[in-house]
Amino acid sequence: MMQSLEFLRAWRERARSWEGQLPEPERLPPAAEAEAALNRGEPLINLVEPPIDPDRFAAMLTELAALYAEGRDEARPLAEGLAAASPAQRRELAEALLSGGDAAAWADRLGVEEDMLLALGGLALQPFMARFARALRSIAPLRGWRRIQCPVCGAAPDLCRIDPDNIRHLHCPQCDTQWEHHRLTCAVCGTDDVRQVSILTLAELEPWRVEVCDRCGGYIKTLDQRHGGHLAMPQIDLYLEDARTLQLDLLAEQEGYRRGGRAQ
Repeated sequence: MMQSLEFLRAWRERARSWEGQLPEPERLPPAAEAEAALNRGEPLINLVEPPIDPDRFAAMLTELAALYAEGRDEARPLAEGLAAASPAQRRELAEALLSGGDAAAWADRLGVEEDMLLALGGLALQPFMARFARALRSIAPLRGWRRIQCPVCGAAPDLCRIDPDNIRHLHCPQCDTQWEHHRLTCAVCGTDDVRQVSILTLAELEPWRVEVCDRCGGYIKTLDQRHGGHLAMPQIDLYLEDARTLQLDLLAEQEGYRRGGRAQ
């Protein structure tokens, strides 16, 4: 599903608004329990589930589909189908998406591609996960976590940034958490063999670059904030930057690398 910058900016505004209205978990684990889990290498989601109300998720998905359908004929069946569905039908779809149910059957029923339905479902889920992560980060310091997986939800990172102090951070696309990570390692497979990792650049997109790994065949885009400028601001929106730098994805793919590494 191609996501234009205009659509993503509108989604990010709504996502921030939605996140502010969502509840945090009723019970947060004690700080000592959370710290112990992180020390064992377990993401915090193993201790407490994010509170996701299917009806609210369905409402967000319906609004998101309508937003995406603006100017996109291929998305209109989904927007119209969700708008015409009963609350019970929307809840049924929400529960299927949230539980990993038969999305293909729902996509066929709504007359859209499964990838589009799953992608929009992922975007609708993000405010819930961001609110969940914010609550957990308030009780659990992430300073000692150096694994590739997100310390909150366990997802794989989508982007890196190197801050002005030369510290590397990985970014989680699911819950918007950032955590410190070793500089000279592959952020896809974790190898620390520097002979396997190299960098691709495009002059017009610097200080963004692509780190590629010959061991796993994967790549990850990295923002080098040591160069200063507006991209060095701490609150830079990495979701929008990801979409703005698609040329780097194309460059990496043309060289034979893929996001997430080779299929196993």
